[in-house]
Amino acid sequence: MEELTLDHLVLRYCRQIVMQAMDYVRSRMREENLHALRRQVQNVHIEKSELNLTSVIDQEAEDLIVEALRFKFAKLPGVKAYTVFSEELGIQTFPEGASEADADLVVFVDPIDGTEFVEALQGGWSLIAVYDRRENDVIAAVAGDIFLDRIYWASRSGYAECLDFITHSWFRLDGGAQPKSCLAGARVNVLTTKVDRYRALSKQTALMDAIREQDGRVNLSWGSNTIIQVAAGYADVAIEFARGFATYDILPGLYIGLKTGLTILDLHGNPITSQLNLDEIFAAFRMDAKHPKRTPFVAAMNPPLAEQVISLLKTA
Repeated sequence: MEELTLDHLVLRYCRQIVMQAMDYVRSRMREENLHALRRQVQNVHIEKSELNLTSVIDQEAEDLIVEALRFKFAKLPGVKAYTVFSEELGIQTFPEGASEADADLVVFVDPIDGTEFVEALQGGWSLIAVYDRRENDVIAAVAGDIFLDRIYWASRSGYAECLDFITHSWFRLDGGAQPKSCLAGARVNVLTTKVDRYRALSKQTALMDAIREQDGRVNLSWGSNTIIQVAAGYADVAIEFARGFATYDILPGLYIGLKTGLTILDLHGNPITSQLNLDEIFAAFRMDAKHPKRTPFVAAMNPPLAEQVISLLKTA
């Protein structure tokens, strides 16, 4: 039997963990549980309005993921320690007593990306990306669409793929049959749940006019989901310019998108890669956990479409 490489093992375990988290979240979202799930959780890393309380479900899902990581990653050959970084947990190294300097792997976790949508049974994703310090790159990433019951993944030695449990179908991500090269008639993913982001988008008149040409559409999306939908061909371009996404939000989708072949640019038109400055990311979080390092981006299958968006954002 062929011996599995580290990235194959990591990918296998992360897929199992994400599927467990998805099942758990769906099972907890019954009406009789909602009152308890909406009670406030004290968390030094998160600051939200008292009218928009932090859900218990976030913490429960993260506890499940961290415990599963502790069980699964203990089996990884040659990996003595690993660091977990998430919005809920912060930065913590396992097993207990291990030094962060000894951790070869850094696991970025967002137990539920889009909690407000989960509470309304409208959406939400479970996200994991594993970074190898020795390789200075991601080696595996998994994103689970909780209520559409789909799981997306990519690894260092594999392809970007999807498994749909509802239709019992598998497919490789390729950006769609005819990815657009301009904004005319395009489907554009943006995050506009917060008023400030909606206002920022509404001011981009040149961009909006270009989208409107030939009846284009603006899609509501969030986190890694914005990029993954482009990779799967359900949207033409993903844009986040107003604030950027934290690393644990963007990294799974970023890596899956890059493995699909997407062009992903910063707002100056420079390529964004999945190689990270971990010291900078950790330092920013430790300095102010409520304001982690964030990454704005434009992602499209065809470079001219990404470049067009950049040019319009620059002139707005």
